[in-house]
Formats: sequence, C-alpha cells, structure tokens
Amino acid sequence: MARVKITEYSAKRLLLGDTYSGVALSSTSRISFPKDAPLVVKVDQGIKKRMKQGLVAVDIAPQKIAGQLKEWEKRGFSSFLVEELVPHEQSEEQYLSLERVRTGIRLLHARVGGIDIEEHPESLTQSMLTADSIPAISNDTGLPETFLQRLLAVFVQQHFSFLEINPLVVREDTVYLLDAAVLVDSAAQFFVRDGWTDADITEASAAHAAEATISELQKTTPASLKLKVLNPNGSIFFLLSGGGGSIVAADEAALKGMGSEIGNYGEYSGGPTREETYLYAKEVLALLLASKAKKKTLVIAGGVANFTDVKTTFAGIEDALSETAESLRRDGVRVFVRRGGPNEKEGLSHMKEFLTKEGLLGVVYGSSTAITEAVDDAVATL
Repeated sequence: MARVKITEYSAKRLLLGDTYSGVALSSTSRISFPKDAPLVVKVDQGIKKRMKQGLVAVDIAPQKIAGQLKEWEKRGFSSFLVEELVPHEQSEEQYLSLERVRTGIRLLHARVGGIDIEEHPESLTQSMLTADSIPAISNDTGLPETFLQRLLAVFVQQHFSFLEINPLVVREDTVYLLDAAVLVDSAAQFFVRDGWTDADITEASAAHAAEATISELQKTTPASLKLKVLNPNGSIFFLLSGGGGSIVAADEAALKGMGSEIGNYGEYSGGPTREETYLYAKEVLALLLASKAKKKTLVIAGGVANFTDVKTTFAGIEDALSETAESLRRDGVRVFVRRGGPNEKEGLSHMKEFLTKEGLLGVVYGSSTAITEAVDDAVATL
C-alpha cells in the first residue's frame, strides 16, 4: 500500500458532496463568485504548512486573484483552490483527524485548532471511530452525529488512509471544513467508484530543477530524500540527515542571523545506499557551486541515527565531493561536519582524512558534540 495525497478540492468534494462550492483553478480560470464576495485562495498541491509559507491568501477580492496566482506561479506552483471566506473567531477553530491504524480508525480531536495545534498536544483526545461509537464521540466532542457518520462512510468507501481537518468550525449542526488534507491507499484505486482518480493525486510542485531531480529519486527508494531550494545565491548549504537534527541545524543558522543566507533545506535519512547518498549530495553541491555568494560553506550534519549507516552515507558524500573538490577549493569552501550513529567512528575518521587530503577541512565532530557547534563554526567563516 502507498499512501498518496489527493488535492484539497477533491477531498472536500468527496466529504461534502453537492454542498461544496469551492473551485479548482489555474491563473486562466474564470472566477464565478460575486464581485463583492470575500474569498480564500490557496495553492492546492499537497503542500504542508501553507499558511506559514505564504501560500494562502485570506479575504481577497475576486479581481485580485489573478495577480496572486501569478505571484505563486513564479514560485513554481500551478494548481489552486478558491473558496468563500467563512468569517469566524480563532476561538471557534477545532482540530479533527482520522487515521487507519491496525486496530481500526483512530479519531483525534481538539477543541483548540489552527496552525499552532502542534504546540498543544495535550489538548488532543483519542477514540476509535465505529458506527457504534459515534453517539458517544458526538457527546464528548460536540461534533454532530450526522457529520461523523458521513466522515466514516466516505473514509471507508473511498479507501482513505488519513484525513485531517484543521481548522474545523462547528456551529450547532453546521460544520465548516476550512482546511482538509487526505491520504488515500493508491492500491485501492480499482475498487473506488465515483470517487478519486489519478487526476486527483497531487504532488508538490518543484520550483527548481534540483528539487525535481530529488523528487524523482525519492520514488525509487524506501529511504527519505527531500530537498528544498531556499536561496540559490545563499552562502551556507546543508547536507542534513534526520528530521529532528535537520531542524536544529537550520534553526541554529537562523538564530545566528544567517536565515536569509541558507541556500537549501531537506534531508537524507532512512538508510539510503551509498549511490543514493551520492546522487543527493551531487545536487546539493551543484547548488552550492552555482551560488553567486562571495563566501560559501557546507555543513554536513545530523542527529544520532538509529540505523542509517554513517560510513556508507559518508562514502557517498565523499564520492560527490571528489568530483567537485577542485571547484570547491577555488571558491574557498570549507566543510563542517557533525554526525552520529552506526559506524560513526569509522565514518567520521574517513571523512576527516578525505577533507584534509582535499584541502576542504573545516571541522569534524561526533555525537559527543552538540550539533549546533558545527553550524556555529561554519557561520563564523562567512
């Protein structure tokens, strides 16, 4: 089973049926909403945290939509969603999700929703959603029984794997799905009737060729390979491994006043092979060398891996560095490393020897040193 995301438009159309009035469009689409209607316009390509990335425009007039879409198109996006604005207070926003787990369909609900829900995990309540449990869940959460019945029916019939509605606004028996995300079981497409198709499956648009290359590489491996180009002419570039460690490294650079100078973000994790790591590192190094920044540095960092082999992945990075060593020396690039995990000692030793030989050594740290040290050392050279 592969869990793939469908567009928000498709998800809401399935969940709400004929009552849904949203419009999927491109910049050339005609808008049929009244001229004075306040609208919400979004990028609809499976992007997470759209509000924080400036990919949602709230309370926008119809005549201003074309200009907004052109701005997003410049960033590489091509699919959008327009809906009527639902005026509401932040205190009305709730959170709801359904996920297919081994024991059934798990429901999570919080009376406090919105973009900062992750900061309030204690507010979530959990229950198993079944036809028999709906009355009790409705009583505990205040969600209408008819709404829960509809969610359960669609979730099962359309082979959803995951559904998240955030924020959700409930006013007596009326519910408003202000934002919805759905993952479906791609293997079930043959069994779905009058539901989603290949045309409804979305992928985040790659605004840069390097992102597209890594996106294609990701499809061939069970490992996790992600890349986002932030500033093509940045001065600090990252080869990061592991989600938690990656966030810490990038945040440290930002805290040091280098946020606007970060060239890329992403990660390699989940046990990629030497070849896969080489191909990933090759794209990051190409970005670094193409940057027009006067001073540039590379940070190879990550947390303490559970099973990603440091020696193997570092061998792949060294393969990529070998091909670009002359250009890196010409640009005065230094490499700063902090990593931990299986074969850490041997991997770090080989990396230090390699960087010294190639004249690229900044510093190499193991798991006994905080990940922020390597970032601080790199920033100090810029």
